[in-house]
Order: sequence, then C-alpha cells, then structure tokens
Amino acid sequence: MSIKKSKINQDKSETNNQQITSLSFTDVDLFTEFFGYGGMQMIQLTTGPLQSKFLSIRIGELHFIYNQANQGIQTWGLDLKKYRDFTMVWFENEGEFYSHRRPIEPQRTIFGFNGDEVDFLMPQGGTIANILIPVETFHAYANQLQRHDLDDCFLSKNYVNLLPTGMKEIKDYLKEIFWLAEHKPSYLQQDHVVDLVTNDFLPLLISNIPIKWNSKSSLKPSRQAKLIAQAEQEMLESFEEPLTLKQLAQNLESSSSALSRGFKDLFGMSAMRYLKVRRLNALRQRLKASDPENCTITMLAGQFGFWSAGHFARDYKAMFGELPSETLRKKA
Repeated sequence: MSIKKSKINQDKSETNNQQITSLSFTDVDLFTEFFGYGGMQMIQLTTGPLQSKFLSIRIGELHFIYNQANQGIQTWGLDLKKYRDFTMVWFENEGEFYSHRRPIEPQRTIFGFNGDEVDFLMPQGGTIANILIPVETFHAYANQLQRHDLDDCFLSKNYVNLLPTGMKEIKDYLKEIFWLAEHKPSYLQQDHVVDLVTNDFLPLLISNIPIKWNSKSSLKPSRQAKLIAQAEQEMLESFEEPLTLKQLAQNLESSSSALSRGFKDLFGMSAMRYLKVRRLNALRQRLKASDPENCTITMLAGQFGFWSAGHFARDYKAMFGELPSETLRKKA
C-alpha cells in the first residue's frame, strides 16, 4: 500500500504481544484503505478538510481503539466475525451518533458485539472508542464469571444500556490505557501487562453488562430509517441522471415531507444535499483512480450530475479543501 506522508502520519511501536499504532488522516479514502478489510466503506458528510486521529493498542489478544474526526462520517459494511466488538461514544458533542439508524445514548449505550452489519453515523468532532475481543476469549471469561446469559441470543443483538456508573468505570479504565499508550508506551509493552490488563478489563466489562437484558435490544432500523435506506439506494442508481425530491418521493411511493424530515433527522441535511455529498465522494474516488493524462474533469463531473463546472469546483473545494484538479495532480 502506497500512502503519501502528507496524507498520513504513523507512529508504531511493538513487541511480540503488544503493538501501539498512532495515525492521523487528512483523507477519508485513505482511512478506509488503511483498514482494507471486511468490505468497509466510509464517506465524509460535512464540508472542510478532514483531520482524523486513530490510536490502536493491541495488548495480547485485546485491541483497544480510539477514533476521532473533525468531520461527520458515515461508515457501513464492516465485518469482524472473529471478534466481539464493544463500541461506545467517547466524547459527546452537539450532533447525535447513530447505529443502525437509531440514536445512541452516550452515557449508557455500548453497541457492536458481533461486528457485522455495521451501519454507523458519527457527527462532526465525534469520538468513539471500541474494544475488539476474540470470540473464544470473550466466551471463556464469560463462562468463568458464570455469565451464561451472554449466549448467542444476547450477542446477536447489537446494543445494551449499562448503568451510568458502569459506563464510567469502563471509560476510566480505557482512559488509563490510552494515556499510557501516548505517554508511557514502554509500560504497556512489558510482558506482565498482557495478563494484568486481560484479567482486569474483561471481568470489568462483562460484570457491567446487565443480567436482566431486554430481549428486544437490537438497534433495528425504524420505518423512517428503512425509507431513507431505500432513498439512498435510489440515489446511488441515479448518479448520472437529474433527480429531484419530488421524483424521489414518487419513486418510493412516499411524500416529499417524509423524506425531508427523515434525511434531516438522520444526516442533519436535506435529501438533495445528501445526494450531492454522495456524488462528490464518489467522484473523488473516481478522480483518484483516473489517469491524469486521459481524464477530463468536466466530462467526469457531468457523469455524476454536475453540469456547471464553476459550481462543481466550488462545491468540491468546500467539501474537501482542495480543487478537483489538485486531487487529480496528486494521483500523478
């Protein structure tokens, strides 16, 4: 994988059982490429140059991850079937976090679990933390703690609400891990730390999962969310054709007001603005894959429904902080 230094900064230190990786990204596509597994897709939703921080700490079999971005991000398609994935909102801000198109309660909700069927929205300035635990390891500790209620039925769900005190205990422990990784990484790379962290953290996490959990605790899309998902699919199939809100509503046998309300609630923007954002992200990916000698930006823009070269260049620069010609030159 070839990644320019201007786009990504990486600091990695490791021993046999411990590895700390600290990265910064200024391009959402390179962030996606870095992960490069499970069919993950990611787009930028809000305007302006991206500044994203990624910190990963592997201690034995456990992975502790910190993700922060100054722009709104939409992620879907990630598949981590070998792991139990426990994700939480790290810092609250004015925007809402969504998993499976349902809002997350930052003070209580842990979500993810099986790591498949990921559908996540993070607002501007959002920060999340997640822990990846191998399936066998998680079940071994659950059995030791006689938590036989954490069976496949529970884990097939994708969220659970903890008591606020339990969430605070978990976050306080993670704060120590993240602080040590950045300020005293040599401590985490000592051999005894693997058993120490594993034997401390897994019982802490498992014991804070309520014994009496709600059997309906799955963040399944609401009726409105399903409508918006259908609208997204319709948009993706219409990139090269003009599409109005009225046409979109007619195609889905819905009302313009229902679509407008749904997109505003979920993405914080109108349906037509979201369509433009998706087109801009897709066009950016095409520019990066194009041969600069044989690519005409105006013609390419027309293929994605941008008929005014001036308006397109303005919108593109506002979205990504650079002109389309600059993106193409970087490919060269």
